[in-house]
Amino acid sequence: MKIILFLLIACLSAGLTHAEQRSTIGETAWIRIGGIPLSYLARIDTGAKTSSIHATNIEIINGSAVYSENIGKSITFQTINRDGIYQPLTAVITRISSVRNGQRTEQRYVIRLSLSWKNMKKTVEVNLRNRSMMNYKLLIGRNFLSKDFLVDVDMRADPSKQFHPKN
Repeated sequence: MKIILFLLIACLSAGLTHAEQRSTIGETAWIRIGGIPLSYLARIDTGAKTSSIHATNIEIINGSAVYSENIGKSITFQTINRDGIYQPLTAVITRISSVRNGQRTEQRYVIRLSLSWKNMKKTVEVNLRNRSMMNYKLLIGRNFLSKDFLVDVDMRADPSKQFHPKN
């Protein structure tokens, strides 16, 4: 019985230690994308599995009309932050995701991007979508948040205090 009690206490304290090591992020946050001089006021969405960035003028080098045939190919696109600053990006398509939106399912290209919040940097998959009608051009999903963040929905980034990257 003492062994079971000891193991239970050890497991609970290990869980608390892990939770204490997590950073708390609000429902919005200033996120930087590695390699470009822009920051984005992003929406934190624990309901989204994968992060998503606004992308227009998408071109695939030697692309095919069949989505799955473009995996591994280079893709170029243009993105924009809330200040209206455009930035071209090039990446490699890692996979195709199927995302349910209301009553339909849409296919999206997925790439890997390095995202940073304060001193925390992670390279994660990000799907490409035209988010021009949305308030937030970058949506942060569970793939960025997992194991490192707790979300406090009462906390919000100050839109007037933009994070200015140094890269």
